[in-house]
Amino acid sequence: MAEDKQAHDEISPPDTTARRSAIPLGAAAAAATPAPADEDTYWREAYAGEPYYLAGSPYEDYRPAYQLGWTTRLRLDDDFDSIEPSLAHDWEQQRDRSRLTWPQARPAARAAWQRMHSSVAQEVVDNSAMIDILNDLLEICRDGEFGFNACAEHTQGESLRNLFKQHARECRDAAGDLQEQVIRLGGEPVRGGSTSGALHRGWVAVCGTLKGHTDQAMLDESERGEDIALEHYRHALSQPLSLTVRALVQRQLDGVKANHDQLKGIRDMHRSQHPRE
Repeated sequence: MAEDKQAHDEISPPDTTARRSAIPLGAAAAAATPAPADEDTYWREAYAGEPYYLAGSPYEDYRPAYQLGWTTRLRLDDDFDSIEPSLAHDWEQQRDRSRLTWPQARPAARAAWQRMHSSVAQEVVDNSAMIDILNDLLEICRDGEFGFNACAEHTQGESLRNLFKQHARECRDAAGDLQEQVIRLGGEPVRGGSTSGALHRGWVAVCGTLKGHTDQAMLDESERGEDIALEHYRHALSQPLSLTVRALVQRQLDGVKANHDQLKGIRDMHRSQHPRE
């Protein structure tokens, strides 16, 4: 048993673990949200025909300005003139290799901001439907928090226990972000977990009883829980969502994928080291 416990504790998960919501909505969102592909494509084709274009300047000089404009409009609903002082400051940090000064980049940033503003204004999404979608994901995150805590309680290896607790905290933080968005949309956050989550919790208890609380069983169960989460997040992204909500759901989906792949890798490694569990 001593040798088994030592082997369990030697399983070292990667140092960095993706969170369901690694970056909250706010000032850092522009750095985390990928630029919409259609915006980049549009400006790459149109920039040379804009009235502010400086002859001979490559697209790489203008792209940081466009990106600053459209990502800022995605996270802020202010008018361009009121936020220009902060954009001028941000330009010095986000210009990358652009040779443009802020006065030269400003018209491009404004144009991208206005184009995105028009897209947001034209986007008509049913708030009640989005609230239902977010509440479904909120239930899934709460299920995940419960499931990971249950796995942490039953596991034997210290490193796995710490990993499960970390993922439980990430699920709790993701639930908090979803809850805030539901309230922002005028909805009421759902209470409790889902039906699938109840089955998930019951499976943890039964598995622990029948299999002697083995780490292999806990790893299998935690991966299964992330499979359920992936299904729900992918379904959410297939529905009509506002740009802000879609960015939040996509970031959390990326975190679920990273967690799933990490747990699968640790599970497979553990199974090869402990084939009899």
